Amino acid sequence: MFKILILQAMHSLSDERCEYLIKDRLSFMRFLGLGLAETVPDANTIWTFCEALKKADAVDALFARFDAALRETGFLAMSGQIIDATIVAAPKQRNTIEEKKAIKDGRIPDAWKDKPAKIAQKDRDARWTVKYSKAKPGADGSLPSVDLAIPAFGYKNHVSIDCGFGLIRKWTATDAAAHDGARLEEVLDRANTASDV
Repeated sequence: MFKILILQAMHSLSDERCEYLIKDRLSFMRFLGLGLAETVPDANTIWTFCEALKKADAVDALFARFDAALRETGFLAMSGQIIDATIVAAPKQRNTIEEKKAIKDGRIPDAWKDKPAKIAQKDRDARWTVKYSKAKPGADGSLPSVDLAIPAFGYKNHVSIDCGFGLIRKWTATDAAAHDGARLEEVLDRANTASDV
């Protein structure tokens, strides 16, 4: 199952997409040691495994062991770092003003307290942010003088990867409103001896 996590990290795959590609690609099956007639873990199994690792606080330890195994074989991913943050969209919530205020204060809204199913379906950790993008050139080729402001609801993945090999060295996840620069120290890989960031 850990090899599936490596595939997900290397290719930025969701659980569902990972299940599909394991069934579809012989290279994925070969990497996982699966034969053509063997059963493939489904998306729910992958998700359950990831949740068990999170509850046991074992993800960082597993990837540290994986990194140590790579180093023992002579693979040193130390050719500089690329640090970036990506917004991961979450389903938009339809909450009242009072519910939004309670969620921002870290409380459960009063109307939800006797409805455990509603609490389970509401995402109370995701936040709104504004993503700026360049406007497309006009039909005559002229560039607009304004940037586009696109609201986004969800989370951010802050990731540091090795420039030469694309191997994820460190990562953290926050709500979408978190500032990218404040997470730099969390994802900066001090073990990477190259000076390029």
